[in-house]
Amino acid sequence: MSFTKVSLSLSSDDLAYLDSQAVAGRFRSRSAAVQAAVRLLRESALEDAYAAAYGEWNADADAPLWDGVTADGVA
Repeated sequence: MSFTKVSLSLSSDDLAYLDSQAVAGRFRSRSAAVQAAVRLLRESALEDAYAAAYGEWNADADAPLWDGVTADGVA
């Protein structure tokens, strides 16, 4: 994976928090903490997309027909 160096502006509180996480050993660096934050944003967006897709499927008139064939055996 290649990286691109960027500059960003953070509040002093946010920067202090990033530094505290690095000092605590949670992240190796500020960059690692920001990368983790971006990863969480992506995961959150993906969860929203799955929820929307399920909502569309569940609202479809054919949804009850699928219940009999998609059951996983858990009652």
